[in-house]
Parts: sequence; C-alpha cells; structure tokens
Amino acid sequence: MMFYSGSNVKRLSWFRLLCLGATLIYTPAAGAQAPAPFAVELRFLGKTLTAAQQATVREAAARVSQLIASPFVPVTLNLPANSCDSNLPRIKEKVQQFFVFVRVSDLGEEKYAEAAPCDLHDGSYLPIYGVVDLNSNGLSDLPRVDLLDTMIHEMLHALGVGTLWEADYRVSLSGDSDEKNLIRKVNGKYYYTGARALAAYRNLGGQGGTGIPLDADAGHWAGSTVCSEILSGDAGDYTGRVNPVSPLTLGALEDLGYRINRAAGNRYALPLKGCPTDQDEDTDAPASAPVNSGTAKTVYFASCGAARAAGAAPMRRGQPGYRPEMDGDADGVACE
Repeated sequence: MMFYSGSNVKRLSWFRLLCLGATLIYTPAAGAQAPAPFAVELRFLGKTLTAAQQATVREAAARVSQLIASPFVPVTLNLPANSCDSNLPRIKEKVQQFFVFVRVSDLGEEKYAEAAPCDLHDGSYLPIYGVVDLNSNGLSDLPRVDLLDTMIHEMLHALGVGTLWEADYRVSLSGDSDEKNLIRKVNGKYYYTGARALAAYRNLGGQGGTGIPLDADAGHWAGSTVCSEILSGDAGDYTGRVNPVSPLTLGALEDLGYRINRAAGNRYALPLKGCPTDQDEDTDAPASAPVNSGTAKTVYFASCGAARAAGAAPMRRGQPGYRPEMDGDADGVACE
C-alpha cells in the first residue's frame, strides 16, 4: 500500500535554505497594483508526464484554486537555483500567481507524492510558490481519479495546510516570523488548535477540549477521526475517489490567513461512530438529496452502494449521477 507524504518530509531542508537566503535576495514589488484573483499556476520540471496526467494535474490545480477567495499579492523574486530544494531553477521575475513546481522523482515504495511550500510573503506568511514531487514508482499505473485526489492533497500541503502549522516554519522572505503555532502536543499526541478549523470540528460534533486529533506526523488529520477526507492521514486508504474537502480543511486554510470560498467545499459528516468498512460504504451509504443548480436538477450519489440501492448503477458518462470519481478505471462507466 502506498501513502501520501508526511507533511514534514521536506520541511527541515526548506526552512534551513529559506533562512540562509531570503533576506539577501528579496526585492519588494514596486508600485500599487490591484491583486489578481487566486489561481494555482503549474510549472512542470524534469521527466514529462503524459498529456492525460498533465490534464489531471491541471484539474487538481483548478479545484484547489476554487477554494481560495484571497487575491495573490504580486511579489518580485530574485532567487538562485536550488533555493527551496535541489534541482529547482533560478527564479528572477515578478510573480503574479502562486505557482507549484511539479516533478516526477523516485520516492521509494511507500508514498504517492510529497510536497512543501517555499518562500513566504512578508506580512501574511503565505507561500509564494511550492513544490510537489510525484513518485515515479507506480505513477504509470495510478488511475486518473487517484492522481487527481493525490494532487489536490499535495497542493494543499504546498499552500501550507499541514506544513505551516508550527512557528519554526513560518519565516517570511525578510526573515520575520509571526510565532504562530496551530498545533500542540499533549501526552505524546498532536492536536490542531487553530480557531476556525476547531470551530468547524465542534460544529460537526467533534468532542474533546484539546483540539482536533492529528496524525503522528502532525501534518494530517488523524485518520481514525476523519476517515475519508482530503487531508486525512489515512487518505491513501480511500482510493478510487476524490476525498472530500471538509469544513476542517477549509477552516485550516482560514487559520493560515486565506479567505476561502466556503461553497467550494464538499458535504461532509464527521464519522462519530468510527470509520466505515468497505462493506459499509458499498451497501449502507445513503443517496444524497438531489442538489439544485439553477433550474436544473442534478442527481448525486454519495457512493456506488447508494447508486446501486437506488437502481441507478451502472451509470455511463453523461447519465444522471455519473461522476468521474466513481469511475475508477476511467472507461466512462461508473459503479459497474
């Protein structure tokens, strides 16, 4: 089984390089300009992804861009090669959008990908750009929907979710830090304490006064708490789907300082009675109520089990209820 990256895989080297170089090579953007709407720009490096894989990565970037309502403040960078990590090019430009370097690397046998934010804005401490490494091992066999889910997960890490939760890593281009900590360790376990995500957790029925339980790497929600969620520590166990962006992850973006588009999140219920088994998901998941979009009615099924229970499976592309997330082999037929 492969796993998503731990949030601290690259943080130590990233933080060390950031502190050594930032104050000497930063030039503030000159003149007042209206900031551009937020979007994730992609810069592919090294081994070429197939056209289909690149299209999926772009789809993930568009999905993540939908979550952010904050504009990106342009900034001029003059960074030598390898400033954030090895094998990265020199950056000498006025950056108009948050961007991500996407590379294919040999990451061993245990994970799909890993990601990190790079230099941070002064003042907001939000990333200017980031890096996502996809594992060359098994990439050619990774179904489209799992690549999409992986890239959404990793791009959220590049934006700082799970990677900028501790003060040590929140250092801006000029070397300043806001000393903000969003996690705490109690009796050997990590908990998230940011106000917005914590409020969302409690609104969903989460219990306990310490905070939201985190995975052992302190960069993901505890899998036993959230089960199938885009930043779950067990997200790699929930394949063949795009895991939901819950109010917890939207709240974590807000805690970092982003304004978010709440309507772009997914419907999500905290599994208060424990994570469902595969059989539970196939047979017990209820169909969600149809969602109105304008004057048209869209049929939505939470799982293939729900579609089968409603007598709608299998569903072909274009038919009511069909979603690419339910079409694991991308052959145009879902829940076959």
